[in-house]
Amino acid sequence: MIHIGDWKLAVDVEKTKMVFEFNSYRCMSEECHNFVEACEKYLEHKVLDFAKKLGIDLSKPSQLESHQVNDNTTIMYSGKYHIIGEIVEGEVDGWDIILGEHCFSLTDEMDQVPIMMDGPIIEISFEVVLPWVLESNILI
Repeated sequence: MIHIGDWKLAVDVEKTKMVFEFNSYRCMSEECHNFVEACEKYLEHKVLDFAKKLGIDLSKPSQLESHQVNDNTTIMYSGKYHIIGEIVEGEVDGWDIILGEHCFSLTDEMDQVPIMMDGPIIEISFEVVLPWVLESNILI
Protein backbone atom coordinates (compact mmCIF):
# COMPACT_ATOMS: atom_id res chain seq x y z
CA MET A 1 0.00 0.00 0.00
CA ILE A 2 1.40 3.39 -0.99
CA HIS A 3 0.28 6.51 0.87
CA ILE A 4 0.45 9.83 -0.97
CA GLY A 5 -1.24 12.66 0.88
CA ASP A 6 -4.77 11.53 1.72
CA TRP A 7 -4.71 8.76 -0.88
CA LYS A 8 -4.00 5.09 -0.55
CA LEU A 9 -2.96 3.26 -3.67
CA ALA A 10 -2.53 -0.47 -4.08
CA VAL A 11 0.24 -0.54 -6.69
CA ASP A 12 2.08 -3.50 -8.13
CA VAL A 13 5.38 -1.63 -8.34
CA GLU A 14 7.45 -4.52 -9.67
CA LYS A 15 5.00 -5.34 -12.45
CA THR A 16 4.70 -1.64 -13.34
CA LYS A 17 8.50 -1.32 -13.51
CA MET A 18 8.68 -4.40 -15.72
CA VAL A 19 6.14 -2.92 -18.18
CA PHE A 20 8.14 0.33 -18.38
CA GLU A 21 11.36 -1.65 -18.85
CA PHE A 22 9.99 -3.68 -21.75
CA ASN A 23 8.01 -0.85 -23.33
CA SER A 24 10.39 0.35 -26.02
CA TYR A 25 8.02 2.93 -27.53
CA ARG A 26 9.23 6.48 -27.40
CA CYS A 27 8.08 9.45 -29.41
CA MET A 28 10.74 10.30 -31.99
CA SER A 29 10.20 14.05 -32.43
CA GLU A 30 12.83 16.57 -31.32
CA GLU A 31 10.47 17.76 -28.58
CA CYS A 32 10.28 14.20 -27.20
CA HIS A 33 14.05 13.76 -27.34
CA ASN A 34 14.37 17.07 -25.50
CA PHE A 35 11.91 15.84 -22.84
CA VAL A 36 14.03 12.76 -22.14
CA GLU A 37 17.28 14.77 -22.02
CA ALA A 38 15.77 17.55 -19.87
CA CYS A 39 14.33 14.99 -17.46
CA GLU A 40 17.79 13.47 -17.01
CA LYS A 41 19.33 16.88 -16.30
CA TYR A 42 16.67 18.87 -14.45
CA LEU A 43 14.38 16.64 -12.40
CA GLU A 44 14.51 17.16 -8.67
CA HIS A 45 15.06 14.25 -6.29
CA LYS A 46 11.51 14.52 -4.93
CA VAL A 47 10.11 13.94 -8.45
CA LEU A 48 12.46 11.00 -9.01
CA ASP A 49 11.54 9.54 -5.60
CA PHE A 50 7.82 9.93 -6.38
CA ALA A 51 8.24 8.09 -9.70
CA LYS A 52 10.37 5.36 -8.14
CA LYS A 53 7.80 4.79 -5.41
CA LEU A 54 5.18 4.08 -8.12
CA GLY A 55 7.45 2.16 -10.53
CA ILE A 56 7.33 4.87 -13.23
CA ASP A 57 10.09 5.45 -15.78
CA LEU A 58 9.65 9.20 -16.31
CA SER A 59 11.32 9.02 -19.73
CA LYS A 60 8.54 6.80 -21.12
CA PRO A 61 5.16 8.49 -20.78
CA SER A 62 2.22 6.73 -22.43
CA GLN A 63 1.28 10.04 -24.04
CA LEU A 64 3.32 13.23 -24.49
CA GLU A 65 2.38 16.62 -25.90
CA SER A 66 4.49 19.77 -26.06
CA HIS A 67 3.90 23.50 -26.45
CA GLN A 68 6.39 26.35 -26.56
CA VAL A 69 5.93 28.84 -23.70
CA ASN A 70 7.67 31.83 -22.08
CA ASP A 71 8.34 33.64 -25.36
CA ASN A 72 9.41 30.32 -26.92
CA THR A 73 12.27 29.83 -24.44
CA THR A 74 10.90 26.69 -22.75
CA ILE A 75 8.59 23.79 -23.48
CA MET A 76 5.47 22.90 -21.53
CA TYR A 77 5.03 19.15 -21.60
CA SER A 78 1.86 17.32 -20.68
CA GLY A 79 1.18 13.64 -20.81
CA LYS A 80 0.20 10.50 -18.98
CA TYR A 81 1.76 7.61 -17.15
CA HIS A 82 -0.04 4.38 -16.31
CA ILE A 83 0.64 2.14 -13.35
CA ILE A 84 -0.77 -1.25 -12.41
CA GLY A 85 -2.94 -0.88 -9.35
CA GLU A 86 -6.02 0.75 -7.98
CA ILE A 87 -7.10 3.62 -5.77
CA VAL A 88 -8.08 2.23 -2.39
CA GLU A 89 -8.88 5.53 -0.74
CA GLY A 90 -9.26 9.06 -2.15
CA GLU A 91 -11.08 10.79 -4.97
CA VAL A 92 -9.74 10.90 -8.51
CA ASP A 93 -10.73 14.55 -9.01
CA GLY A 94 -9.05 15.79 -5.84
CA TRP A 95 -5.51 14.55 -6.43
CA ASP A 96 -3.08 17.20 -7.56
CA ILE A 97 0.48 16.69 -6.42
CA ILE A 98 2.96 19.49 -7.12
CA LEU A 99 6.61 18.52 -6.92
CA GLY A 100 9.00 21.17 -8.09
CA GLU A 101 8.00 22.07 -11.64
CA HIS A 102 5.84 18.94 -12.02
CA CYS A 103 2.11 18.77 -11.42
CA PHE A 104 0.67 15.25 -11.25
CA SER A 105 -3.08 14.49 -11.30
CA LEU A 106 -5.15 11.33 -11.26
CA THR A 107 -7.35 11.02 -14.33
CA ASP A 108 -9.67 8.33 -15.57
CA GLU A 109 -9.66 8.77 -19.36
CA MET A 110 -7.44 5.70 -19.85
CA ASP A 111 -5.96 6.93 -23.13
CA GLN A 112 -3.09 5.01 -24.69
CA VAL A 113 -2.61 2.44 -21.92
CA PRO A 114 0.39 0.24 -22.81
CA ILE A 115 -0.74 -3.11 -24.22
CA MET A 116 1.33 -5.06 -21.68
CA MET A 117 -0.63 -3.63 -18.74
CA ASP A 118 -3.39 -5.86 -17.47
CA GLY A 119 -5.65 -5.74 -14.46
CA PRO A 120 -6.64 -2.53 -12.70
CA ILE A 121 -4.83 0.56 -14.02
CA ILE A 122 -4.23 3.98 -12.48
CA GLU A 123 -3.70 6.86 -14.90
CA ILE A 124 -1.55 9.79 -13.81
CA SER A 125 -1.49 12.94 -15.93
CA PHE A 126 1.33 15.43 -15.64
CA GLU A 127 2.43 18.89 -16.70
CA VAL A 128 5.94 20.32 -16.48
CA VAL A 129 7.84 23.21 -18.03
CA LEU A 130 11.39 22.30 -19.03
CA PRO A 131 14.16 24.15 -20.86
CA TRP A 132 15.33 23.25 -24.34
CA VAL A 133 18.57 21.30 -23.80
CA LEU A 134 19.34 19.74 -27.20
CA GLU A 135 22.06 21.17 -29.44
CA SER A 136 19.54 21.87 -32.22
CA ASN A 137 17.76 25.11 -31.49
CA ILE A 138 14.17 24.34 -32.46
CA LEU A 139 12.81 27.19 -30.36
CA ILE A 140 14.22 30.00 -32.50
